[in-house]
Amino acid sequence: MNSERSIYFSKDVVEIDGHQTGLFIESTDFTNPVLLFLHGGPGFPQYAFIKNTGLMWEQEFTVCYWEQRGAGMSYNASTQGELTLEQMVTDTIKIVDYLKCKFAKESIFLLGHSWGALLGSVVASRYPHHFHAYIGVGQFGRFFESNRHTYDFLLETSMKRGDRKAEKDIRSVTFDEKFYQNKDYRRILGRYLDKYGGGAKRCGYSNWQGMKELFTCKRYTWKERFNIPRGSFTSYQALAETMNNADAALLAPRFNIPVYILQGIYDYQTSYKEAKRFYKKIEAPLKKFYTFEESAHSPFVDEKEKFKQILKEDILPLKEESDCLN
Repeated sequence: MNSERSIYFSKDVVEIDGHQTGLFIESTDFTNPVLLFLHGGPGFPQYAFIKNTGLMWEQEFTVCYWEQRGAGMSYNASTQGELTLEQMVTDTIKIVDYLKCKFAKESIFLLGHSWGALLGSVVASRYPHHFHAYIGVGQFGRFFESNRHTYDFLLETSMKRGDRKAEKDIRSVTFDEKFYQNKDYRRILGRYLDKYGGGAKRCGYSNWQGMKELFTCKRYTWKERFNIPRGSFTSYQALAETMNNADAALLAPRFNIPVYILQGIYDYQTSYKEAKRFYKKIEAPLKKFYTFEESAHSPFVDEKEKFKQILKEDILPLKEESDCLN
């Protein structure tokens, strides 16, 4: 498609059991295959982040950026109730049904990133009939083991760089089974992970930049912008223990659809080793693992052309093959 084609935009609200959830939908052609993007965090929408990269994947897909219960547009403390993995799974299927009906599709693509890759794995494993394929980016494996890799990465990098102040700071934090409740551990993540190239991007990113992108995104109302940090804090508090105890390979051991894992080798938010372990353990009729040699947690940013090429040349043809069979 011509890269200069107009992008059609829709901001939808879907009510689920009395709670309103929001999503952005973009496409150059609403007849394109539909892709539902499940953001990470939990509770941290990624629409603004992706739009600032110039990814332009709405040329091939109708991309749906749903904000999960308790996040951003979908934050409402009085109606959202308890935030649990099972509730998120139920919500996801409601959104899938909405999109299939809205765009008259029998199946859609499901892409999960980070926490969204845990949610997406469970949904795709349980309800394969809704999907052409599952795509995991920054694939969630085991949270504790992944964060052990993160801590080791931070300490080793500080030593390699001769950053004695950072090394002392990192060593002062005890990494144990309750790390997800440890404010000092969260502090060193915020201070060093992006700085050392293992965070959202391989280089040139910070938590401050992420918040700036969200607060300057004109698609949001001011209320929605202020609800983003609230939702992020609330969601993490509600789901951190669930994540810590989760093993995605046990929760989603088998898939009856193709599975694609696209992982940055420098990813230390959801570690490369854990993503590889997940891939090796799961069963699927077709599965492929793609290593992004210059990427951290977001290969759709660090190596967006390679990312788009894989989507276009390897994954999209699945939909065409399915259409031919039908």
